[in-house]
This record gives sequence, structure tokens and C-alpha cells, in this order.
Amino acid sequence: MGGKWVPGEPITRGKWVQRGSGQHSLCAKCNNDTGAWYGTAYVDFARQAMILLDRSNGNLSLAYPYHIFPLKVLKQIIVMFFSACGPEFRKAHPDLVKFVLDRERRIVPDEIHIWLYLRDPVESTSTRQAGVTGRLMLGGNTDVFSEIAFPPFGLIMTFKDQSVQRELCDITHFGYASYRTWDTYFLKLPVFPVVSWFPGDFRTVDELKKTAEENEKIGSYYLDMPPEQTGLARLDFETVRGLDRP
Repeated sequence: MGGKWVPGEPITRGKWVQRGSGQHSLCAKCNNDTGAWYGTAYVDFARQAMILLDRSNGNLSLAYPYHIFPLKVLKQIIVMFFSACGPEFRKAHPDLVKFVLDRERRIVPDEIHIWLYLRDPVESTSTRQAGVTGRLMLGGNTDVFSEIAFPPFGLIMTFKDQSVQRELCDITHFGYASYRTWDTYFLKLPVFPVVSWFPGDFRTVDELKKTAEENEKIGSYYLDMPPEQTGLARLDFETVRGLDRP
């Protein structure tokens, strides 16, 4: 990839790699064992979601039935987060390692929560993968989470029982099923666009462009003022947003 990224515009293409993108993030035994135990169940779950997205063009608003092996699906998702987050994550969460390497073990460790959404097939222009990320919110709250967004799903792992987005579907309860349980789950999964590379960002192309224009407007306002007149420490942000300056 190269050049300047603009929301909604295609990025500069590099050299094609026929084997796809990826890296060796798991040892051979863990990769082979977890793939054999959980991989097929996750692929089947993803295929069902992809069919729904394709036939609806992303316009889904109900709870739809998914015929799945819930524990296998959940464990495959957690294995994917082990790859996304790197070896330090494994060291910090030994109980989670035991959870995925013992296929019969049930119930996710208390500090881990897994959330799900569908990647909008029309509005999305990107995929993303982020390791453990911290995000400071208005009001001083902090979100700590990891995200993988690749068709058809967006997967988010948090370290508290609180979602980074209200509409996300919590599937942590899949961990209560047994390894051989196959069941039908009615899931109401929100459909979100994935455009930027910022984790947990569900703005559309138009919303991103509007934000960029507002930021440029605010920046230009201060660049035109002498430093001693800016009063940045005393000026409320909402006041700045309301400035009407050409």
C-alpha cells in the first residue's frame, strides 16, 4: 500500500502475493489441533452469515437462525485473537490458553467477553485487525479491546462486561455449551461499515469525510490566530465545532 489514504477511494495497490496475507503466529501443533477441532465449525457459521448478507444486501434487522456448534465457534474466534494479539497476550491470559487447548473445557474466563457484528457488504471498503487497543472516550472512560473485521464478521474481544458499541451481540455465553453440542441460535447481529483502520470505528465514508472537513476547519481557525490568543486550554470543544469560519 502506498500514497495518501482518502475515505472511500481505492488505495494504491502493491505486488500480488498468491498465498494471501498472513504470518506464522501459532506453533504447528496449536495451529493443527485447534484448526481440526474448531475450524470447520467456524467456517460453517461464516458461510451462513455470508448467505444472509448476500441475499439481503446487508439490510438485516431481525434475529436470524444460525445452526452451529457454539463452543467450537467461540474457541476458534479466541484462537484468532491469539494470532492478532501476539505472544504477550498468551502470557497475560494463561487460563484462556487452557480454555482453547482443552477442547472439552467450558466457560470463558471471567475477564474475557466476545462480541459480534456483521461487516456491511455495501458500505465497507476495508478489513482490519488490531491487537489489544486502548481508546479514551469523552468523559474519561477507557475502552480496552481487540478487533478482527473480515467478511462476513466483525469480532471484538473486551476485558470487561461492557461493549465498545451498544448494538454489538455478546456471544460469550457460547462457552456454556459442550464440545459436541449442535444447536440453533437466533442472533440479532448489527451490520456495521468497516472503512477506516481505526479499531471500533463504524463511521461510513461520508461520515469520515465530514469529520475530516470539520477537523480541517478547526485546525485552520487556530493556525490563523496568534498563539497567545488561541486560549486552547480554556476553549470548550463544542464551542469550536460551532464556529462558522470560511
